[in-house]
Amino acid sequence: MDAKNSGADPGQFLYSLEERPPFNRTIAYSLQWLAFGLANSAVVPVVVGNALGLDQSGIAALAQRTFFFQALASLLQVALGHRLPIIEGPSGMWWGIFITLAALAPGLGKPLAVLRTDLELGVMVAGAILVVVGMTGLVGRALKLFTPAVTGSVLVLLGLQLSGTFVQGMLGLGHGGTVDVKSAAVSVFVVTLVIVISLKGRGFVRSIAVLIAAGLGWIVAALAGMTGDVGWTSTAAVALPELFAWGPPTFDAGIILTSVLTGLLVLSNLVASILAMERVLGNNCLPQRRTYDRGVTFTGISDIMAGLGATIGFVPYSAGAGLVSLTRVASRLPFILFSAAMLVLGLLPPVGAFLASIPEPVGYSVLLASFCQMLGIGLKDYARLNFEGRDYFVVGLPILVGTGLMSLSPGVFAGIPAIARYVLGNGFIAGMLLCLLLEHVLMPVRVERDLPAGCQDKGKS
Repeated sequence: MDAKNSGADPGQFLYSLEERPPFNRTIAYSLQWLAFGLANSAVVPVVVGNALGLDQSGIAALAQRTFFFQALASLLQVALGHRLPIIEGPSGMWWGIFITLAALAPGLGKPLAVLRTDLELGVMVAGAILVVVGMTGLVGRALKLFTPAVTGSVLVLLGLQLSGTFVQGMLGLGHGGTVDVKSAAVSVFVVTLVIVISLKGRGFVRSIAVLIAAGLGWIVAALAGMTGDVGWTSTAAVALPELFAWGPPTFDAGIILTSVLTGLLVLSNLVASILAMERVLGNNCLPQRRTYDRGVTFTGISDIMAGLGATIGFVPYSAGAGLVSLTRVASRLPFILFSAAMLVLGLLPPVGAFLASIPEPVGYSVLLASFCQMLGIGLKDYARLNFEGRDYFVVGLPILVGTGLMSLSPGVFAGIPAIARYVLGNGFIAGMLLCLLLEHVLMPVRVERDLPAGCQDKGKS
């Protein structure tokens, strides 16, 4: 769908979807997209890699693969998928699940090396499910599962589950039992910087608050002597990302269940991203169903590639609509060039090695500050509820039960089947399943979908 067909006012943008800016402006806009993409994804491989027990060379390779497959996924979407300039990047839900499972694995008796290969298969299976959902037009039915009560509970539970991991990393407790004062001080500095820039910054500066905070925090950490040497472990200046870098995929029913639920859950992020971009382009009605179907299909393909490339599952970033609105540049050309540049970064091992040297407290602090937005979205979903008698139980029971399970040692479930151990040993998954059960089976209620004024449902288009 181009700007002409979306109902957007041509004067609203400097350049619409199909227009091509002059060469110098195209380069500038592409660099802007690149800065935005790096701000949203550069730190994630470092934190996830540390959680999964990777050494510095492993983290560097993960960063390289993330850039490569993220860029490839973005190119596929803008060319063949939803055809909108929306970055496809590491999903907050996916990296949250990776970190959560890594924290639970030792208590469940699973080596991290095996967990990594389990996750390869899990992400690919989830991707295959999304491809089926997209190609068969089942997107609407899948989305009906994730009502405000469910999505709100999921995001709140995930925040509670990850908060301990974030705080431990910020305090430098990953390699010892006592608080490291330098780590704590740098973490406070980084979080404060993200907050100040996000609230007080203007224009493009505000949109790259995470990138600025990570960069300055890295400098402060280096001055405090908290950084080591960059691990230049690769002798090649250019190299293709390795497939199945963690080893051949392995099967675990609990990981498969967790991955499929996560893949379905990120559908709401995908739809929100497409809908937000359509609103920015001037279309106040619901986008055509085929736009969603193509987007879901290619996000599924992206997840299959993520599993092949031993990296984190992907999702379209809704924040991309904010950047287009801010810059008034909707042209696909700068976005395509940005994706090509990111693809090149994914072929350069030295780039991954450099990013892998980011101090852990800086990475965890950036993610903690970023996750406040996801938690806020969950609370906003709660605000859409009437909170009558039924809602108290649909929301309250999953939160209380899930949080209670988080406080238990995974060892208490040693005598039950493996898949049950993963569910009951993971407060997030248990809470989500309980919320789905209460919302749709035990206490169902009919919720009508409201359309924007003057619009007609295009679901049959």
